[in-house]
Amino acid sequence: MAGVSVASVSRALSGKPGVSAATRSVIARLAREHGFTGNQPARALSTGQTGRIAVTLPRIEAEYFARILAGAAQVIHDAGLSLVLETTQHEGDRQTDAIREFVRTGVDGALLLLPARSNWEISALYDSGFKFVIIDPTDQVTAPMPWVTATNAMGARHAIEHLLALGHHRIAIITGESHFFSTRERLHGTREALEQAGIGLDQSLVRVSGYTESAGGYEAALDLMRQPDPPTAIFAFNDRLAFGALQAAHTLKLPVPDALSIVGFDDVDAAKLISPSLTTVRQPLSEMGSTAATMLIQLINGQNPRGMHIQLATDLIVRQSTAAPKAARP
Repeated sequence: MAGVSVASVSRALSGKPGVSAATRSVIARLAREHGFTGNQPARALSTGQTGRIAVTLPRIEAEYFARILAGAAQVIHDAGLSLVLETTQHEGDRQTDAIREFVRTGVDGALLLLPARSNWEISALYDSGFKFVIIDPTDQVTAPMPWVTATNAMGARHAIEHLLALGHHRIAIITGESHFFSTRERLHGTREALEQAGIGLDQSLVRVSGYTESAGGYEAALDLMRQPDPPTAIFAFNDRLAFGALQAAHTLKLPVPDALSIVGFDDVDAAKLISPSLTTVRQPLSEMGSTAATMLIQLINGQNPRGMHIQLATDLIVRQSTAAPKAARP
């Protein structure tokens, strides 16, 4: 009906290259009109592939993970593949069990989102020939494994440069857990921006918290603002921590941004809905998921991705939570 070979139909329906966009569209339309669905067991026998992609992520309810998953799921769906999901709750044992089960039951590859700290296991998985892509690696990936992340250092640098341009010099930071690669990258960008401005990072203005709960940001901000010489701005290493800092400012009756400027990182939906709306660094979360899924499908099909180590650009989104400190105003 399409006037092309069986091989061309197969490539079109499986998302493989070698078919023009026009031909792919015709084949997809005919498949819909005639209710055609591929025979997955037959495909597995002929190609050695199951048509299943596994995804591990710590928590599904967190918007950060959900948006990455949504980007990946769309690409997987468009390629005519199915998705198998497992949550790990940041637990190494659960991650190990999930990966072993995927390998045992048969999947074509996996997306590992913020994998728990077990580099030896992931290295062994890579050496076995199993196809996977890491999204937002917890640790720095030194082996030639494929990964996708955001420009964490550059995003932090832009956040600090924004505060410096407003006239802030006492800038506090609330970081996430120090063992995360993203924390180290954001800290690196922060240091670079301050040092370029001739300001060293004042350790008395640094607080460490957990990424997952805004309560950590709340307690850290209370502690910072009760110092004899408090900061005029706080850069929180994710939006949850920034929301906690906003709550602390409210508790202390410090108007934001008149008495305190606050910047976050991620740009979750609530960042633009709260009052004042949050200035933050936007991560391309959905694109991180779609890019990683595209890479994985290319690897499974024996193709070479455009890059094995991809960093996607962040953007500073300026909203209402930042302004010049009182001392710098005319």
